[in-house]
Amino acid sequence: MGAKLLRAVYRLVVPGGLILLVSALAMESARSQGISAPFWHYYPYVIFGLGLLLSALFNCSRLFFALLIVAVSDRALVLLVPRLSSAGIHRTIFDAVALLLPLNLLALYFMRDRGIVSSRGRRRVAFILAEIVIVGLVVLVHPIQVRAASLMHEEIIPKGYSEWSHLSQPALLTFLLAGVVMLVYLLDRRRPVESGLFWALVTAFIALNAGGATHLSSVYFASGGLILGIAVLETSYTMAFHDELTQLPSRRALNQALLKVGNSYTVAMMDVDHFKQFNDTYGHETGDQVLQMIASRLADVTGGGKAYRYGGEEFAVIFANKSVDEAFPSLETLRKKIESTPFKVRGSERRERRKKAKNREGPRPHAKKRVRVTVSIGAASSDGDERPADAVLQAADKALYRAKSSGRNCTVVSD
Repeated sequence: MGAKLLRAVYRLVVPGGLILLVSALAMESARSQGISAPFWHYYPYVIFGLGLLLSALFNCSRLFFALLIVAVSDRALVLLVPRLSSAGIHRTIFDAVALLLPLNLLALYFMRDRGIVSSRGRRRVAFILAEIVIVGLVVLVHPIQVRAASLMHEEIIPKGYSEWSHLSQPALLTFLLAGVVMLVYLLDRRRPVESGLFWALVTAFIALNAGGATHLSSVYFASGGLILGIAVLETSYTMAFHDELTQLPSRRALNQALLKVGNSYTVAMMDVDHFKQFNDTYGHETGDQVLQMIASRLADVTGGGKAYRYGGEEFAVIFANKSVDEAFPSLETLRKKIESTPFKVRGSERRERRKKAKNREGPRPHAKKRVRVTVSIGAASSDGDERPADAVLQAADKALYRAKSSGRNCTVVSD
């Protein structure tokens, strides 16, 4: 329980929380050593520029628009507000940024990457421009500004609960709501983009509470941009080394693992029995569900094994510092667990229901069809014989072929 909690905290805090902490310590150190203001002046431009470039190159549209929103908010407060003469206009722009920024980040949290120059990307740009125009109208039209200021400073909760923050109560509650929603989903399943958006929200909150129009707040905004830029690299790494469907490490990650596994290890190759026939009968959607079910079992493989998606319906498991005899019981346990897992064909039922509803004839099905899913496994080991990893992998693949030739749903060890 303690180890699981520590892993959850680690996955939540790294890298976003760590970057925020390092940035805060670096700022404090720089201020104590008297680093000049020009450094702080150019730092946000460098961070936001590189972040936008990276997200555009890797086509991470959500991170691109998050960086754009944070950068526009920062530059509006740092460059525009000091040039305005009215304190009321200053506060209106500050309140508008504090309210709209968390709403935009929360919206991006639940959107999908649909490209930057695509039709949806252009709509997102248009939406951001529309927000800027609306804020401009609120600032320029005095009656609207007065009404907006009145709404933003209405007392929603007792004032004593919000006096610690520079934000208006609507903006403060919006930040808190967005943070709680993001955190709940992030604890359930961490992903680089969502983690980056959450910590960008945290840094924006700190920046606005630091004054919102100072070098200190600007550096905090830039730290949020740095977190989003790191999320771009983390996302690209995840795409390269993790399989999106099964959430297991990919074949590229397997190749990397084999380079550093040592001289004594066991490799097991696993194949879903009759998978092509299964796909032809029930459809690719149901086939994907089968692969996800098997991946969930593989993720909990015993004996210190590490599972990978090799490709198609094939998976691989590496047992470091284990002979094939030592790994065999874990493989058999895994095979039996998959065989005993009930699988219901949801996709075919939905298609059948749509067909019945369209034809308006025949009874609607009430029970989901249960099917039996099995796997064949071949295993081979390198017990210090210094064989190349490719040779061990090929031996495991031959053992897998023998398992399939022997009637499937069994584990065969290489000679």
